[in-house]
Amino acid sequence: MTIRAATDTPPPSAECTVAQRPEYADLHRVCRQAEDVPLPHGSGLLLMRRCGRTCHARPGEVA
Repeated sequence: MTIRAATDTPPPSAECTVAQRPEYADLHRVCRQAEDVPLPHGSGLLLMRRCGRTCHARPGEVA
């Protein structure tokens, strides 16, 4: 297990990781991890981090 700083780029989602293979390139558009999902009542903890691919970056943000 690797511990990462909060400023590190999040890893790509499972869909985007598989979509890097040419035969699965269409999978990238089904990625649903475009936003961080907070843990309810988690005081800022994340249930799921957003995908780290640059195509999912918010305007003005470098992913």
